[in-house]
Amino acid sequence: MKKRVSRVGNIILISICMGVSFGCASDQGTERSGEEQAITQSSVQEEQSAEEETKERKEETSEPESDVPEGLAEEFSPGEQNRKNEEKFFEEAEKQGIDRQEADTYLKNFKKDNIFQDGAMALTGLRIDDIDGNGQMDMLVMVLDARETPFYGSGGLWFYMNEDEPYYFSEEDCSYYGWFDTFWDDVDNDENVEIVFSAQGTGCGAVGDSYKAVFKYKDHAVERMQLPSDFEEEYDCGLLVEVFQEPEANRYSAYCPYFDENIFFHVQGSEEWEFPYTTESVGCNARGFYNLCVAEYQGKNALQASEYLYGGGGVANYVATAQFLITWKEDGTPEVIKWWIEED
Repeated sequence: MKKRVSRVGNIILISICMGVSFGCASDQGTERSGEEQAITQSSVQEEQSAEEETKERKEETSEPESDVPEGLAEEFSPGEQNRKNEEKFFEEAEKQGIDRQEADTYLKNFKKDNIFQDGAMALTGLRIDDIDGNGQMDMLVMVLDARETPFYGSGGLWFYMNEDEPYYFSEEDCSYYGWFDTFWDDVDNDENVEIVFSAQGTGCGAVGDSYKAVFKYKDHAVERMQLPSDFEEEYDCGLLVEVFQEPEANRYSAYCPYFDENIFFHVQGSEEWEFPYTTESVGCNARGFYNLCVAEYQGKNALQASEYLYGGGGVANYVATAQFLITWKEDGTPEVIKWWIEED
């Protein structure tokens, strides 16, 4: 009996010891886990602090972000611009049938006259041809301010005629982006050549906006000629033409104060529109002369110029085109000798 009690006591004692051992082990694991978590949390906090310090240091040392659009933030380099000018010059000369050796001679003249202003100006247009018909090449060179994004007037046009001093033209209402048309002829019948120049701007609606100029080459010099519209406004607005809708379907009229004359015309497709009880002013010309060209009139040359006419729907409501024939008196005074309406 005593032995059984002793054996049972031993078993209970062993069980108690094992329970104590497991409890101690569990407590040690819990303590170790807590220590590991504390260490891990401390490491994360240290890393976050280090990242924040690095970010603050970068913000203090870095320059503020620029508001300049990508592509325009590059630092201007006169040397690089001169390289681009030369590259564009040779490309344009080749397109116009000028060999490299001849083109190089012309480029040396540009450098001598410093028309690119040591890289401050960009080459935007080039025309090489025998303008006055004497067998020697002449040149028109367009340049634009390369240092900043310019608006109108930030450039100019160079004329190289024979061996004469180059002529430079610049006007604040003219754009020099390189969108231009030019032709030459004796448009005023005085046996001297005139250079008719048109530079397209950035405007839209009607015929956009276009700057026009006529230059005469005479006695080894270039001079600008006047257009009839120069007497009306400070810029080329064409000749005033008022548009009226007549009190019947399809019927309109155009009145030009220059001629004090009224011309009737039709607008196809307007029969469904409402027409007034009496003649009503509904529009006029827009954006001045465009589509300049040489025309023949009574056996002589004249300069033909178009004008866009709009009606009651605003500028977008095109109704017809006014055409004018322009010539010049011996003293250089321009005059319009004829006009008419072209129906669409």
